[in-house]
Amino acid sequence: MTCLAAAIGLVAVIVVAVASRPHLGVARLPSVAPEALTAGTAAPDFDLERLGGGAPVSISGYRGTPVVLNFFASWCPHCRPELPALAALARSAAGRVDVVGVDSNDQDLAAVQALLASADATYPVAVDSKAQVSTQYLLTALPATYFIGANGRIMGAVFGPQTLAVLTTWVHRLLNASPVR
Repeated sequence: MTCLAAAIGLVAVIVVAVASRPHLGVARLPSVAPEALTAGTAAPDFDLERLGGGAPVSISGYRGTPVVLNFFASWCPHCRPELPALAALARSAAGRVDVVGVDSNDQDLAAVQALLASADATYPVAVDSKAQVSTQYLLTALPATYFIGANGRIMGAVFGPQTLAVLTTWVHRLLNASPVR
């Protein structure tokens, strides 16, 4: 009898444990922030062809002005929603903060130009067709945005599509930052 009572008790404990588990319909993986360049480090410089022609785009060419550096691609569905916000930010912050795009790992430049035109984005865009600059910035997914102080140093990074409100908050941080040497 004691063995039977113990077996029934064990079965009851297992049933309660299984029944009280959260629903497992959606697998949840541990959320780990993507690797990013450390705040305070110098932004890796690059010299890339400008989309649509003109002078090459070089991050060092913006030294003295804070920069919002956005990595995207025409094939990236998550990149599309934030492009109008970046275009609006470029217009509203003109003269105080520069917005620069980097089209990464994209072969269809006509699609890139059409995408930017539909977002009314007129800020400079560099062409990183082999994702070499994206690799320097430690990117493994798009979109990604780095915020670079006027001194050329990384202030922070965000991953995934951003809203105008989030981008504006970062612009305030860029403009109110103490210069880091």
